[in-house]
Amino acid sequence: MLTKTSRRKALLPPQKVSIEEYFRAEDKSIYKHEYHDGIIKKMAGGQLTHNRLAQKAANLIDSFLESNDVNLVVSNSDTKIRIEQYNKFVYPDAVVICEKPAFYQNRKDTITNPLVVVEVLSDSTKEYDRTLKYEYYRTIPSFKEYVLVHQDRKHVSVYTKQPDATWIVRDYDGDDATAILYAIQQCPLSLKRLYRGLEIINP
Repeated sequence: MLTKTSRRKALLPPQKVSIEEYFRAEDKSIYKHEYHDGIIKKMAGGQLTHNRLAQKAANLIDSFLESNDVNLVVSNSDTKIRIEQYNKFVYPDAVVICEKPAFYQNRKDTITNPLVVVEVLSDSTKEYDRTLKYEYYRTIPSFKEYVLVHQDRKHVSVYTKQPDATWIVRDYDGDDATAILYAIQQCPLSLKRLYRGLEIINP
C-alpha cells in the first residue's frame, strides 16, 4: 500500500536533468536511455526478430554502398541522433549518415546529420515511430528518408522527402518486392533478403 508521501511523489512531474547529466549517466549505464527535453526514458530491449531485421537492413544498405563506392556511413542502434528543435537525443534502429558525420559537441556516439533512418516497428513503439518520432526527425535538415520495417509481416514503408519539401510514402509487400531508397542512389532493399531466415525465429 502506498503511503501519503509515496502518493505525493507519484503525482509530481518527473525531475528534469541537464544534457550533461544525461550523458554522464548514459556513459555509465548498461541500458540505453533517450533524452526528451530534460526527461530520461529507458528504452525497451529489442527481441531477436527486431534486432535481426535492424541488423540485416543496415548490412544490405552497407553492402550496396560498398559495391557502388558511395561515400556514406551506416551505423546501428548504438548511435544517438540529436534533434535540436525538440531538445531530444534518440536511438534509431539503423541510420545512414551524410558523407561526413557531424558530431554533437565532438561526441563520437551522437550525430546531428542523419540522411536515412531505419526503424523496426514493434507493438509498443509502432504508433510512436509512425507519428511523433517521424515528426521529430523531419525537423532535421539533412534527413531525407524514413524506412519502417514491419516484424509481423513482410512489409516495408519508405517515406521520401521531395524537392518541394513534401513527403511521399511507398509501401512494399511480400517476397517479390524490393524497396527503393531514393536518398542513397536508389539503393534496393530486397524484402526476400531482408526477411530471409526469420521463419526459424518465428515459425
